[in-house]
Amino acid sequence: MKKFLLFLSLFSLFSVPAMAQSFPDVPEDHANYAAIEFLDERGIISGYDDGTFGPDNLVNRAEAVTIIVGALDISHEGDYDVLFPDVVKDQWFFDFVMSAQKIGFVNGYDDGNFEPADEVNLAESLKILTQAAEVELPEVDQKVFMDVPADIWFAPHALYARSNNLILSDNEGEIHASDSMKRSDFAELIYRMIQVRENDGVAFPLYTNWPSYEGSTLPFKIKNNPDWNIIVHEDEVIFLHADEDYGQFNSTRIYPKTGLLKVTLDQNEDFSNSSHYFQNIQRAFLGASFTEFEWRGMPALEVLYPEDRVVDWYVYLDDGSVLVVYTEFGNGVLGYNLHQYIKAMLSTFSYMEINMNAVDNSELLSEIFSMILVEGKGMEIIGKLPDRIIIVTDTIGVGSGPVDYYYSEVLNHTFKYEREADVVLDKREGNTSAF
Repeated sequence: MKKFLLFLSLFSLFSVPAMAQSFPDVPEDHANYAAIEFLDERGIISGYDDGTFGPDNLVNRAEAVTIIVGALDISHEGDYDVLFPDVVKDQWFFDFVMSAQKIGFVNGYDDGNFEPADEVNLAESLKILTQAAEVELPEVDQKVFMDVPADIWFAPHALYARSNNLILSDNEGEIHASDSMKRSDFAELIYRMIQVRENDGVAFPLYTNWPSYEGSTLPFKIKNNPDWNIIVHEDEVIFLHADEDYGQFNSTRIYPKTGLLKVTLDQNEDFSNSSHYFQNIQRAFLGASFTEFEWRGMPALEVLYPEDRVVDWYVYLDDGSVLVVYTEFGNGVLGYNLHQYIKAMLSTFSYMEINMNAVDNSELLSEIFSMILVEGKGMEIIGKLPDRIIIVTDTIGVGSGPVDYYYSEVLNHTFKYEREADVVLDKREGNTSAF
């Protein structure tokens, strides 16, 4: 099994420009929005006379061939003979179909007809597309998907598509290759193939149209699969694909269809250097495979248990702390998909310095403010401050005891605390004792 470690520089190869919505029936939150907009921008697809795209309409053979010829920039200008009685020169798709026939990636049926109005299914689409693109098909020695055995006629085309992220399975590990293709799904397939071809055969990056997540208390950012849940704690952020088949409600255990990526931070308070830190990890996890590498200019260690579907990253930051990523996925039929999603997320993972003053602590401040002037709760309030220093102590105080002025840089507030009554008397924004 290949190492999980990715060449992160691939992330910079792919970018999709922002586009305005072209079709009223393909809103920005449509699963295939980016693909449809991309192909429309290039003039590869178009809508109907009423301005709609019809994403759920089915694709016929004439449309499929025309789109593929245009997408792969295959020359279709020429003086073609009529070879199919149902494809004649005055039809809009004639040149496209005949150029495809000449090259050899489409043929007619036994009765001599092409049947341009027949719907195309996924299996046929994969075969036509891969043959038109003249890709090298892999050998198949095992089941490709749960419903694609190794000996079925389109298995090599399906394996090429899977390996290059042109298609992934549904939640049951199936692709339903005999189903007719919707226009939206066909557009996605073509869009991804164009990306692969234009980036020297590199598999389509699944993160291309994913949203970005930026840690508010942990110094990282990442592109995350929008179908995964995000669970935020003060000291960790969890990205979870829950196994709905078994009603998974918590990320503690890995179910058959679970995918997990967790980010946390080790403050490394004993200030071990990177070499000692990594040696300690290797001693702790005997039996794993270890790879030291440079991650965005910082030393990092990968810990891999391939048979257990576990990979962890330890990134030694410049301040001596260690940014840690734990990943794992289940052993069910979604294993391949989950593995690809985790790799895609890891490839976008990067360090991001946190501006602590910019952190939104409105909920914490509201909670603290509600306890001001409540006797016996003062030190409980002070304990909630993410960071605190005493900037001034008034030993004379007011009432019956000294008063301390606690400042929190994170909250950018100063709190006036009376020791004797254990009460916070007041608060002021900024670093100040002028109450």
